[in-house]
Amino acid sequence: MSSEIHRTRAEIAVGAPAEAVYAALTDVLNWPLLYPWVAHTEIAWREGAKDRSRFWAVRPGAGESLRVWESHRTLDDGALRMDFEQQGTVGAITGLGGSWLFVPLPDGGCRVESHHWFTADGDPQATVAELDRHGALQMRTLKAAVESSAERDRLTLRATRSTVVPGPAERVYAGLLEAVTGTPAGPGDTAEFVTTTDGRAVVIATAPHTVVVKQLEPPAGFDLYRTTWRMSEEPDGIRVTAERLAVARPEGLTDARRAELLNSLGFLAEADLPQGQFTS
Repeated sequence: MSSEIHRTRAEIAVGAPAEAVYAALTDVLNWPLLYPWVAHTEIAWREGAKDRSRFWAVRPGAGESLRVWESHRTLDDGALRMDFEQQGTVGAITGLGGSWLFVPLPDGGCRVESHHWFTADGDPQATVAELDRHGALQMRTLKAAVESSAERDRLTLRATRSTVVPGPAERVYAGLLEAVTGTPAGPGDTAEFVTTTDGRAVVIATAPHTVVVKQLEPPAGFDLYRTTWRMSEEPDGIRVTAERLAVARPEGLTDARRAELLNSLGFLAEADLPQGQFTS
């Protein structure tokens, strides 16, 4: 394993205030909306400006796969800077970290800079090329999202419903996961590709509190479609919150149509709630 440190750098001009772009990138729980290839994110630990975040991302194509990693982050809201270091190895990459900077420009926009370092086995130039490709995509996607934030907000549809059921949480979690995958829940976290009545999907579950289903083939009229169940303990039982999250395509999305879709998502989220079937 090579310990030599290699570095890459990229930048892009964004027509939005630096504070807004910084907020968009550092809001890790919103990454499934920001980056289409990210299926789910969680913050595993947070203390002040530091956190440890978990990511699940789908690599599309013939060799469809799911990449899971953790990243230690340090956020500096005043300096508009995020430092990070990923945990574990990915392919030839044995270590990866860096900084994101958000520099205000006189025209009210900003310049986003990424400075990465990495260590790798094999030819580092192949890793540089891969990081450059992905970094450019990440920056273009961030720029497009922030510069069209008002329209993206209009296209984003979210419906949430909740109920309290008898515990324990492990039983409710296992019942929900089995209902989604059709197989008994195993120990620990899980992530797998499945075929549902709506098409291909990835299921991500972190025991005993979260189950996520992201459709890899969204229904007609949508660019993104995801269902999430979250469980939390309350004095009188386990609160289960079901969420339907979708990004509609803009064609034909009138105010009336948007209201209709939100009503439909709300109905489905209500139907997603357990009715005591996992508690006996």
